[in-house]
Amino acid sequence: MAVSEEFWHEIEKFRLIILRDVEGCDSLDAVATGGEDVSREMLAACERIVEDVVASISVGEPPVLRVPRPPRRGGSGTGGESLVSLGASRSTRRFTHLIHTLAQAYRHVASGTYATRRDVYYESVWLYQSQAALDRSAEDLTRVLGVPRRGLHLTITGKGLVAGDLTYTTHDGTIVCVSHTQNGMLVPESVEGLTRVVSQARYILVVEKDATFQRLVEAQVHRTFGPAILLTGKGYPDVSTRQLLHRLWRELRVPVLALTDADPYGLHIAAVYKFGALAREDPGLAVSSLAWLGILPTDLPALQLPPHALLPLTPTDHGKLASLAAHPALSRSPAWLTQIHEQQESGYKAEIQSLTHINPDYLTSVYLPTKLRQAGWVL
Repeated sequence: MAVSEEFWHEIEKFRLIILRDVEGCDSLDAVATGGEDVSREMLAACERIVEDVVASISVGEPPVLRVPRPPRRGGSGTGGESLVSLGASRSTRRFTHLIHTLAQAYRHVASGTYATRRDVYYESVWLYQSQAALDRSAEDLTRVLGVPRRGLHLTITGKGLVAGDLTYTTHDGTIVCVSHTQNGMLVPESVEGLTRVVSQARYILVVEKDATFQRLVEAQVHRTFGPAILLTGKGYPDVSTRQLLHRLWRELRVPVLALTDADPYGLHIAAVYKFGALAREDPGLAVSSLAWLGILPTDLPALQLPPHALLPLTPTDHGKLASLAAHPALSRSPAWLTQIHEQQESGYKAEIQSLTHINPDYLTSVYLPTKLRQAGWVL
């Protein structure tokens, strides 16, 4: 199917909305240039902690680290703090993990290199004894130092995939051409370490499920309705996938659209990309201009899906919708609240795969091009 001028007209209008948002552009520039500041602050904070530990030991006192607890669910208030001491038997191991993780992070930040948490764990299995112990230590350390996760240079192996018009150079100098892949390429581990990120893509389509992502890649949607970039976090996105999306949005300045199921979990996933992690936020990863393309609850009546393709909402689904509607970020967005209320009132949900009940190729031949051409998204 040829791409009409009307199609690109709507995409261009969306792009101009982003560029006209002067405050948004200024904030993007601040984030783009803030990496060195984060590194300096992180190194200085590490040095202060070590100095305090040495000072306590030198006067015969057990050193104590104050570890802020994660914010309460929903972001209201703080969780207080834990006192982790080398002199308390119950926290000695946690203290040791924190100091060792701090040393690893300091080494990589100071040298401008990156390491996966998995590599750090295997280098010191004897100390951590489990991957979960290292992960907890790294999360604790971000709060102790007051830096985002990426500020530690200890990356998480991502599960997400990316396809389409994109080339970049990794931190070790490897040039990666994503367009050469047949089924999508794993999201790189060290997103902050990428250089020479190049793309002619005119928009980015974020897809909830791997199965749908593979279907779109096989149909060459990123070329037929492109150039474009396709990205999936395979369900709830991990940090690496969100980092890559945020960086592409920040540097390419193109529209970002989300394609998810028309159910409470699809809505939640789209919201995570747009508003940030709703339970606890990692600063700087929200893509504020992201638009939810579909499948929207308000789309379902017009689609006229057969009754067996619609699933009734469960009590758990109703609870999730109520929780999302009450969240501060979503409660301030009338368009997103409309979708929540529509689903609550209709009492049913549907998956992307349900479109095959209309036609096996309905998603790629009708739904996507029509929605894009008509700007049928929710901002």
